[in-house]
Amino acid sequence: RKTAASRNHDLIPGVKRYSRAAMYKKTGKHLKKDWKPVAKKQSVAQSVTKDFQGGKRVVPAQKAPKWYPAEDLPSRRAVRKAAPKTAKLRASITPGTVLVLLAGRFAGKRVVFLKQLESGLLLVNGPYKINGCPLRRVNQAYVIA
Repeated sequence: RKTAASRNHDLIPGVKRYSRAAMYKKTGKHLKKDWKPVAKKQSVAQSVTKDFQGGKRVVPAQKAPKWYPAEDLPSRRAVRKAAPKTAKLRASITPGTVLVLLAGRFAGKRVVFLKQLESGLLLVNGPYKINGCPLRRVNQAYVIA
């Protein structure tokens, strides 16, 4: 008598030869229209009285859980974080001011300041046609006004 060997053998431990989808196709479960997985029988909770060493004891059908949550769980305190404020714009920087970039690819380029974004970064422009510096976001720490 042969033992029932798996059709999906291990290539290496933990890695099977065929995928789950391939095995589904091999076993032909997609062809069986009324195929459904077998549902587990649900036990009805009834207490049973048994004779045990001369006395009687009640055995519940379902065991009590091994773990119960603690009643006095520590409550997490609400964390109040301050809303991020936009960085204060330097007085010397106003829309239309020519700035010099100090860092990055366009370091040393003179650019025109357009506006300050909500994040606090400065929106600057070359203009691109003149000096090749595109519309960029720059931290005001890296510019000279």
